[in-house]
Amino acid sequence: MGKTIKPNKIGNLFTTATLIAAAAAFALAEPTKYEAENEASVAASAIVEDAAFSGGKYVANEKQKFDFKVTVEETAVYDIVAAVHIHIYDWVTSKVLVNGVEAGSQLTTPRNCDSTYFVAVSGKLRAGENTISVGEGAVGVDYISVERHPDVQFKISATPVTPGATPEAQKLMTFLRDNFMKKTISGMMIGDNQFNYHYGAVNDDGSIVPEDNFVIEKCTPADSCSLADERTTWKGQEDISLFKEKTGYYPALGGFDMLFAAGGHSNEGWFSGYTENNIRMAAELWELGGIPAFSWHWKVDNDTVFYSKNKGFNDPNCKEGVIASSAENTCFNYTKAFTGDKCAEVNTSSKEYAQIMADVDKLSKWFLKLQDKGAAAIWRPLHEASGGWFWWGVAGPDCYKQLYKLVFDRMVNTNGVKNLLWTWNINTDPEIGYDVNALNAAWYPGDEYVDIVGVDIYNNSGDLKSNVAYFNKIVNDVGTNKVIALTENGPITDVDSIFEDKSVWSFWMPWYNTWSGNFLSQTPDDAWKKNLADDRVIKLETMPGWDNISVTTKFVNSNALITNKIIPTMTNGILTLSIPKSGHGKIELYDAHGKLAAIIASGHIVAGSYSHDLSRLSKGMYFLKAKVAAASLSKVITVP
Repeated sequence: MGKTIKPNKIGNLFTTATLIAAAAAFALAEPTKYEAENEASVAASAIVEDAAFSGGKYVANEKQKFDFKVTVEETAVYDIVAAVHIHIYDWVTSKVLVNGVEAGSQLTTPRNCDSTYFVAVSGKLRAGENTISVGEGAVGVDYISVERHPDVQFKISATPVTPGATPEAQKLMTFLRDNFMKKTISGMMIGDNQFNYHYGAVNDDGSIVPEDNFVIEKCTPADSCSLADERTTWKGQEDISLFKEKTGYYPALGGFDMLFAAGGHSNEGWFSGYTENNIRMAAELWELGGIPAFSWHWKVDNDTVFYSKNKGFNDPNCKEGVIASSAENTCFNYTKAFTGDKCAEVNTSSKEYAQIMADVDKLSKWFLKLQDKGAAAIWRPLHEASGGWFWWGVAGPDCYKQLYKLVFDRMVNTNGVKNLLWTWNINTDPEIGYDVNALNAAWYPGDEYVDIVGVDIYNNSGDLKSNVAYFNKIVNDVGTNKVIALTENGPITDVDSIFEDKSVWSFWMPWYNTWSGNFLSQTPDDAWKKNLADDRVIKLETMPGWDNISVTTKFVNSNALITNKIIPTMTNGILTLSIPKSGHGKIELYDAHGKLAAIIASGHIVAGSYSHDLSRLSKGMYFLKAKVAAASLSKVITVP
C-alpha cells in the first residue's frame, strides 16, 4: 500500500537522494520509506526473507520492472533513493522511472556480487497517485525512500574570481548573479563562420596583424573579401540569423570556439581569420548589449586534433614525439609538464610545459585584444574533462585540476587577462556510468578558480525537459555559491518546466546548426516561438545595455565566503569531516539496508577537522547523516 507524503514547510527537509550541500540550514528529517514486499502487486513467491535487508525481506524481480505506488499531496520535485540487490556478476544498469519517464540510473557492476546498491534520482511527482518503477537491471528490490526536494537558497558573489577583474567583467558577473533563478538567458553557438580574411594575420613571433581594430587591410586571394559586410556581422552569421528566423528574436548570448587559436594551422589564412573574426564579433556583440561566451577545443603546438580516443597518450600506438598519430587521437601527454603521478609540481624544464605555455600565451593575446575593446566574456576552458575524450581528460582529476590552475594562473596573473568569467564544466565519468549519477565533481578545481559551473546535456530531439536531476546533482556536489548554466545542449529546456522544477539554468546554448550540426531543428518551431516570447527568457532585445548595469558588492568575494557546509572526504577508509561551527549535533552512518551502522559522534561537536576510521566496517555503500548546529549533511559514501 502506498503512503501519502504531505507537503513540508520550505527549507524543512534535507534530502538523502541528491544530497544537497546548501549554505542554508535544513532540519534533518527522515524520508518516507516504501518496502518492496508491502506493495499490493507482489506475489508471495517473489518475496525473499533475509534478516540483513530492510524489513527483513526483499523482492526478487529478476531484472523486471518493479512498481511502487506513491501518493503525494503536492506537485513538486522529489528525491528518490532505491535500494537494489545484485547477486550476479554482470554489466547491470538499474533504472528508476517516475510515471514511465526515466529519472536516472546507476551502473551497479562489475563490482561485488551479492550486494545492495543505491540509485539516487530526482523526479517530478504530481499531486495524487504516482508510479515509481525500479529495475530493468536490478535482480532484487529492497525499498525506496521518497522526500520532497528542499528549496535551495543560493548565495553568490557578484565579484569575479579573477583578482582585479575589469569593470566589464564585474558588470557581467553582477548581471548573471542578479538574474540567476529569476530568468534564463538564451544562447546560440556559432560553428561555420562567415568573414572576410587575409593571409598572414599572425606574425612568426605571435603578434597579431592588423593591430587597428581588426581592420582587413588587404585580401589575398582577392575573393577572400567577397562577402557583403552585413553577412560578416554577428547577426549575419548563419547560425544566428536562423535562430532569429525560428524565434523572432536574437539570442542574448553568443557562443564562439577558439579551436583554431593554436595547433598546426593556427597561423594560416582562413584559420587565423576565423579566430580573429571570433574576437571581432565578440566585441560587436558586447556593444549590442549581448554576452560573448568562449570554448576552446585545444590543439597543442603543431597538432591538428584534440580528441584522445583509445585512451590518448596511454594508447600503445602512441610513440614519443608523434603528432596526431591518427585522425581520431592525439598523443600529447600533458602530465609531463608536471612531476609525480598526481602532477603535484610544475616541471618548467619540460617540452610539454613550454608547448602549453606557448599556446596559452598565444590565446591570451586574443583575449587581451577583446579586453582592450572594453568587452568581457564567459570563458570555458578544458571542458568535459571526465568524459575522457579530450587530451586534458585522460590522466584523472588530480592532474586535470593542476592543469586548469596552471592555465588560470598564466592567463590571469602572468598575462593580465582580467575580462573573463571562468566556467568549469562538470561531466559524466564513464568509470561511474553515463547519466546524472555519473557526474563527477572530483574534477572541480576549487571555488577560487570558478565563477560558473556548467554542464552539457544532449537530450533526444524534442525532449525539452528541465534536466532538474542534473541541476540538483550539481548543487549537491559543488554547492550553492556558483551560477549554474547549461553550457551546451541539443533541444532547449522549456521555460515552464525549469521554473516549476526550480532548476532555472542561468543560460542555455544549443550547439551550432552549421557544419551539419542541425541542433536548432531539435527544438520544435512552436516551442521556439513560445519560449522566446516568454518574459522569463532573456533575449538580445531585452538586455538592459551594459551602461545600465551597476556593479554591486552586496556579497563578499566567494573566495572568502564563510560556508555553512559540513564537508566530507574519504581517504583509505578514513572519513574526515570539516565542521564549520561548534554545537550540539549527531553524525551517524547507515548501511545499505537502512540500519544504523555507526554513531560517529553525538552531543557537543567541536568545529574544525574531525576524522573517524571506517576501515573496520564492511565494504560497501553507506548513508552519512550529520547535523551540527545549523549545518546538516546527508550523503552516500563508499567504504573501500
